[in-house]
Amino acid sequence: MRRWQRANPWGPWQAFTGMFVLVGVAMATVLVVTGARAVARGVDLAAGAGLLVASAFLAVWLTFAVRLYLVGIYRNERGLLLRHVHRSRLLPWSEVTGFEVRAARMPGGTTVRAAIWVRTRDGLWEVPVQQHSWRPGWRKNNGPVLSRADFALTLERLRAAHTAAQAGPTGGVVVR
Repeated sequence: MRRWQRANPWGPWQAFTGMFVLVGVAMATVLVVTGARAVARGVDLAAGAGLLVASAFLAVWLTFAVRLYLVGIYRNERGLLLRHVHRSRLLPWSEVTGFEVRAARMPGGTTVRAAIWVRTRDGLWEVPVQQHSWRPGWRKNNGPVLSRADFALTLERLRAAHTAAQAGPTGGVVVR
């Protein structure tokens, strides 16, 4: 398993953000066709500047939309990849010691949603996946919000992958 596999199920979050990606691709296609026609006719300075500004806007749009689409937890034989909107963190299996379910954190306190936390030798890392909650209170909307069943499935997949990584390719326990 060399490729990264998503641990959390594909759901409404990916459908919603995928629509932003498709809209950005459609707008970029229109921009490329319009730009090619303008270059063929000869571009004046104002039209060229407008094309550059529109291209820069679409580049930012598509980058952000793709990053939103990819937010989640990924696993392979090397470890876990926690993809957030602005950064990603690779946690090798040799550093992972377990998983916990705790309240998601925001600056200033906790939220009403539960999140999976990866316990490592260096501390705890919150993953960007949260469990849906009907309780009123603060919510952090920076990644997929899963149903109770999907949240439990994600946690089960992570624990199974961790157990398999600790067992090693031969099935024996690996001491690290």
